[in-house]
Amino acid sequence: MNEHLKPVFEKILPKIFSSHIKYWVYGGIGLAAIKGGFYRYNSDVDVFVEDINFPRIKKILEDACKENGWEPRETCLKTGRPKIDILIEGNEVMSVIPVYLRGEFVKFMFLEGSKEYSAYVLEQKERHLGGFYFFTPSDDFIKVLFINYLESKTKYPYKRIEDARQICSKEEFMKFFPNEAYDIGNDLNG
Repeated sequence: MNEHLKPVFEKILPKIFSSHIKYWVYGGIGLAAIKGGFYRYNSDVDVFVEDINFPRIKKILEDACKENGWEPRETCLKTGRPKIDILIEGNEVMSVIPVYLRGEFVKFMFLEGSKEYSAYVLEQKERHLGGFYFFTPSDDFIKVLFINYLESKTKYPYKRIEDARQICSKEEFMKFFPNEAYDIGNDLNG
């Protein structure tokens, strides 16, 4: 499962790590890391880095794309926050955004708005999942980001319902999905 993400884990993230740049995987892969295994297909790897390192990341990603025949795609939110996606054979496999460290706080800017958190969230946790090695924020912070995402939406793709079944307590799940069953089929494929 998620074999299409191998280039991210085997080529890109090691290059970022060897460049002494801290990064954090979050999103669906971060949720799988909390669970200890892949429980669904993940289309891409979501990563955040400190804004001060974003220009270096951009160069690393551009170089990796040139070396491997991949396509970088840079977009920007209305707020000015950039995002770089990596496409392999037309499919997005990685997305990188900056976060803004300001003193004791770090600001995340998403389409739905921005939010500040204590800078402690920038602690890295080493992960090994499905044969892949990478870093994430803490389990608690990955879940906070996920809950914040759910709170910002009124409609969800099925994969978010499955994520909530795997990560949330029954009470949390029912708050967002009152018409869905909470039964968890703990099928981890890693």
